[in-house]
Amino acid sequence: MNRHHAPDTTAPLDTPFSQKIATRLRELRGVALLCAMLALAAAAVAEPPQLKIKGLTRGAAQNLRIHLGALGDELSRDTLRSRRMIDKALHNALQPFGYYAAQYSLKRENGLLTITVERGPRVLFIPPDIQVGTPADTHPAIAKMVREAPVGAGKPLLHERYDDFRDELLQTSRRLGFFEARYTLSELRVDAARLEAQARLHLEPGPRYSFAETRISGTQVDTALLAMLAGFQAGDPFDRELVARFERRLRDTGYFRELVLKVEREPEAKARVIVLAQDNSTTRYDVGAGFSTDSDLRLRFNRHTPLINSAGHSLSIESEISEPRQTVEGIYRIPHHDPLDDILELTSGLQGKRIEDTDSKVATMGIRHALKLFGDWSYNYGVSAEFERYTVGSETEKDVAYLLPATSISRTRLDPGIDPMSGYSYWSSFDFSTRELGASADFTRWRGSAKWLFKLPDNNTTLLSRVELGAIWTDGFNQVPASLRFAAGGDNSIRGYDIESIGPRDANGKLTGGRYLSVGSMEISRRVLPTWRIAAFVDGGSAFNEKHDKFYQSAGIGVRWLSPVGQIRVDIAMPVQDRENSGFKLHISMGPPL
Repeated sequence: MNRHHAPDTTAPLDTPFSQKIATRLRELRGVALLCAMLALAAAAVAEPPQLKIKGLTRGAAQNLRIHLGALGDELSRDTLRSRRMIDKALHNALQPFGYYAAQYSLKRENGLLTITVERGPRVLFIPPDIQVGTPADTHPAIAKMVREAPVGAGKPLLHERYDDFRDELLQTSRRLGFFEARYTLSELRVDAARLEAQARLHLEPGPRYSFAETRISGTQVDTALLAMLAGFQAGDPFDRELVARFERRLRDTGYFRELVLKVEREPEAKARVIVLAQDNSTTRYDVGAGFSTDSDLRLRFNRHTPLINSAGHSLSIESEISEPRQTVEGIYRIPHHDPLDDILELTSGLQGKRIEDTDSKVATMGIRHALKLFGDWSYNYGVSAEFERYTVGSETEKDVAYLLPATSISRTRLDPGIDPMSGYSYWSSFDFSTRELGASADFTRWRGSAKWLFKLPDNNTTLLSRVELGAIWTDGFNQVPASLRFAAGGDNSIRGYDIESIGPRDANGKLTGGRYLSVGSMEISRRVLPTWRIAAFVDGGSAFNEKHDKFYQSAGIGVRWLSPVGQIRVDIAMPVQDRENSGFKLHISMGPPL
C-alpha cells in the first residue's frame, strides 16, 4: 500500500524567486545602515561657531572673516589641523595690510570663537626701484606719479596700493600715447624679518604715438568746422583725454543723432581718430509749464532745429506766456570759428509786459557775437534795433525807436543735482544809446548781480547770499524807455512785496520806474528730511531816483521740496517797518537756487 505524506511547510523553499527576494532584503538593510551612519555623522558635526575678532581695523577684520569662512567645518574643531588652518588664514588675511608679525590667541566658549589679534609692527616701504624709460620719464603726469608714489620710503605697506599704483602707471602711459608700454620687471619684495618692503617697477614705454589726420564720415557738416572742436592737430602727441574732450564737444553741438569715436593705431607710431556720425536734422519741440506767484501759470513752447546746413547753422524759437509777461524770440546761430565757443547770433523777438503801472510792448531785431572766454566765462556783444510802445505811471503813451549797443559777461558754477551745496553766479551787462542812434536821450545803463551759495560745517546747512545793482546815467531820465527802467519786489527780488511793486512814484502815486537799483538777500537753509529743507531769510533794497528814497525790508520763512523735477520753493514773507504794506505774502517758485 502506498502512503502519502503531507508536505513540510516549514522547510525552506530553494527556488530562484526566493533567492531574489533574499538578496533584495540584504541590499535594503545595507542602505538603511548607511543612512543611519550618515545621520549619526551629521549629528556629530557641531554648528560653525560664531566669530568675535578683537584688535583689528574694520577692513582687516572683514578680510579675516572671509578667509576663516572658507575653512567651513574645520573652524568648529579644536584640532592641530584646524589650528594650522586658522593660523594660515589669519596671516593670509593680514599680510595685505602690512602685518607680517601678527600674534593671536583663540578662546572657545559656548559656541563662540574669540580671536584676539596683536597686529605687531607694520611693514614699511624702503625707497622704491621705479624706472621709466625715455621719453615717458620726462612727461609731467608720469613724473608726478613717480614722485608722489604711495610706495615711497617710510609709507606703510598696503598690497592694494601697490597693485593700484602699478596698474595706474601703466594705464596712464598708454593713455598718453605710449601704446606699447610694458613692464620688464614688476614685483613687490617683502622682508618679513626686517619688516621692510620694496616696490620694483621697470617700465619700458616704447614710442609715443602722435595724432594722424582725423577722419570724419557720415555727416554733412564741414569737417574743417568740426576739426576746430578737437583741440589737437595731426602731429601732436597723442592724449586720450583730448579724444574724450573732442567727443564731449561734438555731442554738445547737438548736430548728431548717433556718434562713435574710435582710435586706430597705424604704422610709424601714428594714431588716427575716426569719427562715425549720423546727423540730427530733426526739429525738436519742447512744451512745458511752470508756476510762480510772480507770473502765476507760465507756459513755455520751444522749437529747435539743431542742424540746417553743412555750415552748422541752427535755429531756435523760444516763447513764454504768462499773465504779466509774454515773450517770443527767434535765434539763428552761425558758427564763426568754433561751433560752441564762437558764434554769431541773429535775433528777433517780441515782448509784452503789463505789471503795476507799466504797459510796454517791444519789438527787437539784432546781431550779437557770443564767445567763451577763459573756459567758462560767457561774453556777448552786439547791437539791436528796438521799437517800443509804452505807458508808465501817469505819462501818455509813447512810441520810440533806437539802436541799442550792448555787452554782457557771466559765469556760473553750481554743484550738480537737485540739492546743490555750493556755487556762485556772476552777471554784468552794459546797454547804451544816444540821440545819434535814434534814442530820445543819451543814456548808459548798467546792471549786475552776484550770488553765492556756501556749505556750512554741518554739511546739511547752506547760506545763500545775493546782491543785485543797477544804474542809468542820462540827462533825460523821463525819455528812457519803460523796459529799461528799474523796479524791485517779487519772488527773486524782495519777498513780501508783489512783483516790481517797489520804485519811485509820480504825483498820482503811480510807479514810474527807477534810475537806480539796489537789492540784497541772506537766506539760511537746512535739510531736515532727505527731500525737504526749511529756510529763513531777510531781503532788502529798493529801486529809486535819489539816495534818500525809502529802503524796503522783509523777512520770512519757507520750505524747499527737492522734487524729481527740481527745487520747488514755498515762502511766506512780510515787510518790516512798512505801515502801507504789512500783510503776509506767499511766494512760490521753481528752479535751482542760483
